[in-house]
Amino acid sequence: MRPRNQGFLVLGFTYSVLLTSLATFCWLHDNKSLLHYWCVLLLCPATLWLWALISWCDSEMFGSSKDE
Repeated sequence: MRPRNQGFLVLGFTYSVLLTSLATFCWLHDNKSLLHYWCVLLLCPATLWLWALISWCDSEMFGSSKDE
């Protein structure tokens, strides 16, 4: 699979997780006890994705540096 297609897949998955999270937050807005648990569960993928993005950026930046 080409890198461009992989990028579109990752972007589509990211947006689907984001839209699902927002829809669930709106749906559970009145039930405070369930909203607390759903916040924790739905923020885990976003946190892992952010961690992976930061790690990838670091590897891209420091991978091209040369020892002198």
